[in-house]
Amino acid sequence: MMPVGRRTASRRRSVGPFVFAGFAAGVVAGALVWREQQNSAHDQLFSQSTVQRAAAIGWIARTPSVENARLLRDYIRWERRPTLRRRADRALASLLLALES
Repeated sequence: MMPVGRRTASRRRSVGPFVFAGFAAGVVAGALVWREQQNSAHDQLFSQSTVQRAAAIGWIARTPSVENARLLRDYIRWERRPTLRRRADRALASLLLALES
């Protein structure tokens, strides 16, 4: 017969991989949802949702064009949240560098 303490320890060891697998699956699912949000966010720059606006800034920053530069300038004037404004400023700076080269 096994002592009680050993049985509990072996059960804990057998649960560990399942906990890790669940955590990893959650991270992967979150990354997939975020990527989908980024891909469909190009028309959400002036959305009420902060997350959608952040995703739209990322999408626009990866798609350099004069029109997107103008759009980001308008957005920076419109946005009230300082964190999103700074993110848009950085995106605009990188977009302008890409357009210059």
